[in-house]
Amino acid sequence: MSKNTGFTRAQKILISARDLGCVIHGATGCGGELVHHHRKGRGVGGVKSRNRVANGLLVCAEWNFQVETLPDLAAQARKNGWKLRTDHEIDTLPVYIPKLGLFVSLDDAGNYLDMHHQPLRKAA
Repeated sequence: MSKNTGFTRAQKILISARDLGCVIHGATGCGGELVHHHRKGRGVGGVKSRNRVANGLLVCAEWNFQVETLPDLAAQARKNGWKLRTDHEIDTLPVYIPKLGLFVSLDDAGNYLDMHHQPLRKAA
């Protein structure tokens, strides 16, 4: 499913079960490989504290590559919480989930959380 991204196998399972396909394009919206994307990048050397389910999204490998190389796509990703600046906190910035049509928070148990921090869907 994905290459070594720093997430543990258990974290990848929770992210995959929560997102059920590419969180950007939907389950059938992309034809390529899926990868576990860090919303807040790990940086050079890989900051291990950022390897959290709440910091992960399941996305198309092509989108993951493009968001790092195309400034306009990176700006859209920051606006939607799919990519965070290093000065942003993982737990305080919501992420837009197109299939839900909502901005939600993410937790380390693999849940989407509403604005009151209540799960929208049970973790797998």
